[in-house]
Amino acid sequence: MQCLLTVRRLKPGAFEEFRKDWAPDKWHKRMVRAYHLRNQDDPDEVVTFALFEGSAEELDAMRDELKWMAGEDRRLRRIAALEESVLASGAYDVIDEIVPVPEP
Repeated sequence: MQCLLTVRRLKPGAFEEFRKDWAPDKWHKRMVRAYHLRNQDDPDEVVTFALFEGSAEELDAMRDELKWMAGEDRRLRRIAALEESVLASGAYDVIDEIVPVPEP
């Protein structure tokens, strides 16, 4: 599994529009889910991560699909006007999923 992660600083007051504009036109079938996180001390700092069910090579192949890239370009243009900056961005291998076991 792969995790796509981006940390952004949004323009003040842009979060609700960002949430709406961030969503892809069409989700790729291997995208499992995505999350938006807001910094409690700075609500304009937003972490977004999405989970892709597949290997790094399969993620690269998805990115290479012409239809996907056109949709991704449109999505990134929609949100670019809402960003002050991108602080970090990358694709990461999911190494472990840690689920706590409740005590009986």
